[in-house]
Amino acid sequence: MKPFLVALALFLVATVSEAAKPKHFIFVPKAAAEPMPVAVWLHGYRGYSPDGYFPGETAEAMQKHADALGAVILGFPATTDLGDDTQQWSEEPVADHAYVQDRLRALTKGLKVDLKRVGLFGFSQGAMVAADLATLYPDSYRGAILMSLGGMGAPKAAEQKLPAHATQVYFCFCGADEHEGNVSLTKAYAGHLEKVLGARVTLKLYEGVSKHTRPPDTMTQFPTWMGAILKPDEKR
Repeated sequence: MKPFLVALALFLVATVSEAAKPKHFIFVPKAAAEPMPVAVWLHGYRGYSPDGYFPGETAEAMQKHADALGAVILGFPATTDLGDDTQQWSEEPVADHAYVQDRLRALTKGLKVDLKRVGLFGFSQGAMVAADLATLYPDSYRGAILMSLGGMGAPKAAEQKLPAHATQVYFCFCGADEHEGNVSLTKAYAGHLEKVLGARVTLKLYEGVSKHTRPPDTMTQFPTWMGAILKPDEKR
């Protein structure tokens, strides 16, 4: 009971403080079959931007991703405020999942979306949280794009293989010359997702890349990656 109460308290605090957080972002495809799938961005530690999920890129460029996918793409500040207008994820899966689901439903209210076709994509701490949530709640998330995984605490991915894991798709990316902790964690998650849970996994380490940032081909390949996660032809 105690872990549940702790998680519930974290969720309530996060929800109450939402009004003081930076604004969410959302890209809605201009023409898409309904109901639309949804891609949810989980940012890294202190790394949220209301401008979108790729620093330096224009809103028009990210809108093109939504149009190409026929999917809503959205993001919002993480669960825990750090007191300086930045946020981090709680890394408590029950709390983070409840918060993501609450934000997902609130931000897509009035849109015809398919909440059975939701994919996550995250960077650093957000990537680790995305992996943990997608494995623990495979009926809520069809998979995830995991970029340069990192975190404050230990991984909390599911340990028990479920039938839904076999239908999930994951992309695990990291610069080959990034900090060893990020490289090791990315490789470890990729192995766990594939060998223990039976998901379909693509692992790529980018040679010569040492900067802790998005993969260099994210803007060109994102629709392909997320499209593989969100495709509708898998039976759950």
